[in-house]
Amino acid sequence: MKNFIHRSMLLALLVIISSCQKDEDIPETDYSIESSGYFQVISTHPNGWIKEGMHGYLPNEPDNEFEYFENGFIKSAKIYSNTYNQHMYMDVNRDENNQPVSSKYYTREGDLWFETQYLNGFTSEKKVYSEKGTSVYKYEEGNLVSVKFTRADGSGSSSTVFDKAAGTRTVTIMNNGETVLEETYAFTEGIGASMQTSNQVPLANPFTDPAGDYREMNEAFSANSLWAYSTDPIFDIKPFRNYSDFQIDRTTFATRFAVSSELYQSVIEQYPFAEDEVLTANFQYKEGSLSFSPSIEDRLALMEEMEKNPDLFDLKYGNEFVSKVYYGKTIFMMGALRNVPTNKEAANEIKSLAYKKFNNIIDGENDLTDEELEKLNKVWFEVKFFSTLRSHRNGIVLNDHNDYQQVEEEFNAAESSIIQLEYRSFENLKFN
Repeated sequence: MKNFIHRSMLLALLVIISSCQKDEDIPETDYSIESSGYFQVISTHPNGWIKEGMHGYLPNEPDNEFEYFENGFIKSAKIYSNTYNQHMYMDVNRDENNQPVSSKYYTREGDLWFETQYLNGFTSEKKVYSEKGTSVYKYEEGNLVSVKFTRADGSGSSSTVFDKAAGTRTVTIMNNGETVLEETYAFTEGIGASMQTSNQVPLANPFTDPAGDYREMNEAFSANSLWAYSTDPIFDIKPFRNYSDFQIDRTTFATRFAVSSELYQSVIEQYPFAEDEVLTANFQYKEGSLSFSPSIEDRLALMEEMEKNPDLFDLKYGNEFVSKVYYGKTIFMMGALRNVPTNKEAANEIKSLAYKKFNNIIDGENDLTDEELEKLNKVWFEVKFFSTLRSHRNGIVLNDHNDYQQVEEEFNAAESSIIQLEYRSFENLKFN
């Protein structure tokens, strides 16, 4: 009996030793972050996550340079374009709570195009520069209160003052020290409202009692759980102002949209680049559109005024006007990864878990196990919900399906609003 017990204990001990040896033979997954041919880790935080990094094959020709806080949020990012000529076209700075501090955007020629200053996470001022002059946007707690444009030679200016309580905006045009136009319109720009696209300055409405034709659309489009190589949502978030003279440059962020599209600017400044791929989901609903076509009388009068004094016409009305207004709603979701391990096997494992978590947040099914969640937490992963609602403009972090249901309910309960102003050139009035 004693021998039997002894043999049984010895056998159990051998099984345990054998099991331990097998576990020791299995190499641990490498979650470290190392430099590669395209990606350079310049410095790291004590937790092993990236502090400073760079993407690009040549040190003097980077695609982007960036710095993270220890919690994974962007501290600063400089984004470059290698198309046409090497130049920085985007420079953003944020604080450790992921609140925006400042941003600058540049032209292909390297000139400053526009800059934004923030206060307590809200836009406080934007300045837009061009050969014609400078436009200054002023905000209070993120709400636009005025826009003033001053010509480069100081000969003229235009200002728009917004009064939300009164539901009005007042446009005043000065030329050589004299007031040449002062009009009060509805608070929200609509059909016929004009714009100088080079300076992004809203101007007067030159049309006599413009009336539009409303068409009910009730069109919806959605795409869920897609991997994307770019963090630029240019095809998912429609630009608030869609100018007729602008073509999307797929080689860079469409920085002209960021001047007037607060939602778009918010997304690209929080996610200026991707370490690998990002998860996206979007939904757009078009409730209806209001279209406008000028009368023959207005066309003839405007062409005569334009030919008589083109500089004054440009100061008063710019070069384009709103010909169509779209009403509806927009949702955009981003699931972004940072501090992704260099090891391909580990990176693919993390991406698979991120995809699973992203879908679980949306549909509430197939949640991660504790072991899977522990692995995903080795990197920085964030899912944010953006929409055209002001409360969602800077994004809402989603941790689970309950979070998603709450913001979705808020979105569904909100009324449709203007999601896009479509413009038409004054020059085209000569021909049709």
